[in-house]
Amino acid sequence: MGFLKDLWGSIDFVALLNEFVSGVPSLAAELAKAVAVVVAFWIGFRLVKRLLHLYAERVRMPGAISDLLVTLLKYAVFTLAVLTAASQFGIKVTSVLAGLGVVGLAVSFAAQDTFGNIISGITLVVDKPFAVGDWVELGGVHAYVTRISLRTTTLTTFDNQSIVIPNKLISQERIINYTLVPRIRVRVPIGIAYKEDIRRARQVLLATLTDDADVLAEPSPQVVVTDLAPSSINLELRFWIEDAPQQLPKQWEYTEKCKYALDQAGIEIPFHHLQLFLEQTAGLQSLADSIAAA
Repeated sequence: MGFLKDLWGSIDFVALLNEFVSGVPSLAAELAKAVAVVVAFWIGFRLVKRLLHLYAERVRMPGAISDLLVTLLKYAVFTLAVLTAASQFGIKVTSVLAGLGVVGLAVSFAAQDTFGNIISGITLVVDKPFAVGDWVELGGVHAYVTRISLRTTTLTTFDNQSIVIPNKLISQERIINYTLVPRIRVRVPIGIAYKEDIRRARQVLLATLTDDADVLAEPSPQVVVTDLAPSSINLELRFWIEDAPQQLPKQWEYTEKCKYALDQAGIEIPFHHLQLFLEQTAGLQSLADSIAAA
């Protein structure tokens, strides 16, 4: 108890009070500056948030993407406001930033795939190579886009199979969007025998398009020779339609129609075969004679 009394008696309360009173104006000024900085950052955040919402509405950005951007913006503005306000009290902001940089680097290494998919998802929304409901070809797969999220995109194939692909992989693939331009050309490959007349086969194939309202008159349908293959002359029936999703159904339909029309016209559709010619030599003739004598 004696120790506490000595400690209590050694404290100069009057001096402490005078020092506190003299320091109040500077502390109040620093606090006012810090509050002003926070208010300025808050006003700036509200303004940028409003502009971001207007942009999201104009480009029809999904709600999940716009919400993510607003959240990231909020945290960024909050961090900058706190650091700027702290500097008003003499706190060394550079050391704090260095610590945050180390933490951010560790987090980025741990979740680089996730961040990569999210950034790719944002890029897909901004660039808009496709939208929900579009028919696309991606990595050789034909499918409809059924969902676009921050990390993945969901496709539904014509067989009703659901494919979930990370956005990072999609951004590296070649994307063909058949919905962007509705007019599309249908190609129907078919081969005929070398002994057949190409001009007559062309007339037969073009006749299969008669009375099909889906086939456009311009550009006009045509049949071209694409290859002189080992066993056949390869032709291709080409025509245009306005409904892109009907490209494959039309191709399947006219593959069957062309086969039936060529059969009806007596034009041969050959299968792959090998034609072998034997040279007439003395040895071969001797072998044939011995076989015949046996």
